[in-house]
Formats: sequence, structure tokens, C-alpha cells
Amino acid sequence: MQADNVLKRNTRQKSAIESVVLSSSDHPTALTVCERAKDMVPGLSLGTVYRVLNMLVKEGVVREISVPDAPSRFDKTTRTHAHFVCTVCGELHDVEVDEGSFLRHAKERCIGDEIDEAEILFKGLCADCKGVKP
Repeated sequence: MQADNVLKRNTRQKSAIESVVLSSSDHPTALTVCERAKDMVPGLSLGTVYRVLNMLVKEGVVREISVPDAPSRFDKTTRTHAHFVCTVCGELHDVEVDEGSFLRHAKERCIGDEIDEAEILFKGLCADCKGVKP
């Protein structure tokens, strides 16, 4: 409870963190958000960034993307969509695929289970690491 009260009082911190994520197209980690937000709020702690990001995820303002063996990333696009992560450099970007068909198929196969959302993460080599120019 005390952390929630602190965050409600420190709307400048929350506003800066939210602004960083909503203006980013690179799906930043909490550490990256902290580094960028420190330009607006010097002295901002990583702990505060994590607390605010968790609150923003709960509020549905941003989406947390779990990446195996790497820090979570944060996305301004909250609708269900797929991502690609490079297994060499860690670049993460959106992939436009029909998640609805994945979700429908899963619901057909998971009889008796209730599926609310899906997270699709493709892994491989990005064009730069593969040496291909897009």
C-alpha cells in the first residue's frame, strides 16, 4: 500500500515513465526506460521504474512482453499481437500475423479451459545478424 501511495503522489515520475514507453517503438526494458526517464526526472530509481511499469501493465496502458532468458520488454501496443526476437542481438519487433486464428485454434484444442489472451513470440536471426539488408 505504501508504494502505491508514493506513486500516486509522484505523478511526475509516473508521467515520465509512461511517456518514455508510449513514445518508444523499440520495446524498451525497464533499465532502458529508467535511463531515458532520468532526463526528465533526475535521480529516478530503477525500483520506482519497475513499480510504475507494473502499475501501467495492470492499468492496461502498456503491455509486458516476457522474453526467455532476458529482461521483460514493454510495449505501447496493448492489443494482442506477435513479436520477433533475435537470438543474437536481442532486437525485438512487432510481427503482423493473424493471432485470431491462433487463438481460435487453441480454444478448439483446449476444451474446458478458458483462454483470455495469447502471447506469440518468434525467435531467430534478425536481418542485420543474418547479414541481409531488408
